[in-house]
Amino acid sequence: MEGTVLPQGVRGAGAGGARESAWRSKMGLVLVFVGLVLAGLILTFVGQSLIARFGNIAPFVLVLAGPPVLVISAIAFRQGLSKFRTLWRQLTWWHWLWLLLLVSNFVFRTRDIGAAQESPLDAAAIFRVSLVGIIAFSLLVRLVLRRPAWLQSLFSGLPGIVTAFALVCILSTVWSFNPPWTLYKSLEYLVDISLLAAIVATAHTTESYESLLDWTWVLCGVLVVVAWVEAPIWPDEALEGAGGYMGGPLQYRLSGVYPGQGYNMLGTYGAIMAIIAICRLLPTAGRKFDRAWYVMLLALGAITMIFAQTRSAFGGFVVGVFLAFIFTKRIGFGALLGVGSAIVLAFTGAGGLVLDFLQRGQSGEQIASLSGRLEWWGVAWEAFKRRPLTGYGGFTSGLSIFPKLGVKEVTPLHSDYVEALVGIGIWGPLLVAAGLLATWWVLLRYFRRLPAASPERQLAVEAIAILGLLTVRTGVMGVIISQPPMQYFAILGYAEYLRRRFQRGAVPLDA
Repeated sequence: MEGTVLPQGVRGAGAGGARESAWRSKMGLVLVFVGLVLAGLILTFVGQSLIARFGNIAPFVLVLAGPPVLVISAIAFRQGLSKFRTLWRQLTWWHWLWLLLLVSNFVFRTRDIGAAQESPLDAAAIFRVSLVGIIAFSLLVRLVLRRPAWLQSLFSGLPGIVTAFALVCILSTVWSFNPPWTLYKSLEYLVDISLLAAIVATAHTTESYESLLDWTWVLCGVLVVVAWVEAPIWPDEALEGAGGYMGGPLQYRLSGVYPGQGYNMLGTYGAIMAIIAICRLLPTAGRKFDRAWYVMLLALGAITMIFAQTRSAFGGFVVGVFLAFIFTKRIGFGALLGVGSAIVLAFTGAGGLVLDFLQRGQSGEQIASLSGRLEWWGVAWEAFKRRPLTGYGGFTSGLSIFPKLGVKEVTPLHSDYVEALVGIGIWGPLLVAAGLLATWWVLLRYFRRLPAASPERQLAVEAIAILGLLTVRTGVMGVIISQPPMQYFAILGYAEYLRRRFQRGAVPLDA
């Protein structure tokens, strides 16, 4: 009303709100500007590479695709920023410990086996041990204060199976090929599962556990973005083609520099992003998502998979998407998409290009050997037959096997089951498979009991699709016993959350 004088407190509140709104607008403009600069750098680098390989058609495609891509990106950026603000308000103490767990595995240097054995605690190792120590200390303090009392969660349900594996690895220190290495790596793995047990004991609502899943996928996405930002800055290190990789029509593979991220891991992250995007673009009933944001995530995930050139990630992606179609009752759409893709590949000549891409310039013999993995696993099998019941000590498979192959770097055997088999004997793969199969059983058992419009059902679809991807990857990469196995633990934890809810007789919150 004209002439009305507002009280001083109200005037102050209005002024404060206006200042906050203005500040948010300025920050939004700054972030948009930074995003455009980074996108320009990446597109410039990629554009130059495309022009060099595909000639004048590349800039023509870029000119046509540029404007709509920028418009969609601007809308997606705004939607993504809103979603991140919502997630940020949900973060609590265990989210930050989950982040420390990820950072503790960052690789800033590569050492050979001799250096690792002679000087196990260099600066990078001390950095890792310190972060794991902070996590362990925080968990012990909270256990003493019973905030929460997470010890029971550690030895029950699905986390209990993983804990049994960690305890057997600790026991194997007695006969280990390298006792200090086995003891530390086993304790580190126990800290990983202890944090998950504490989270499961704390997260009593679907919203809180959903925040852990979203936080995990956000961290994967951040690492992908970091790798792409590094590509134009350190092309020789970030793109193996610049350093001499000449495999297939693309002629290089994307990898991370700081922190070091192999193309296999980036391929997995890209597949995870793409699967989550598809699950939310084709949601269960009653769920709506910001489509521009997830279209952009799908594009970024797919492009990352392509440039990482990781075949098992593509296979896991196909399995994950197939499962998503099944559990969202879109089998007809999936079949139509598959038939249409097959027709396009068969009648346009694109099939040959895809085949060349998947071969990555390798010979038939190299592909049949799974890029040399069969040779590694053959030596591992011979070693296992000498110690079938005890193995050579938890997490020492690379140290005991690769010197026999002339490999000097500390590297895994590229299979969860082979790693566990060499590490603690026959018990290793049995425990690994038991945890994986139990997670599948719980998710599939309780999925049909969740209401179609509930957020629990949407999360279950996403968990099943990602678990399909990870299950494919366990055969040829370290997913379950690599440290930290955050993506697998996040899915296992959600399955345990559902199991406990139904055991308590609780119905879904949005039933």
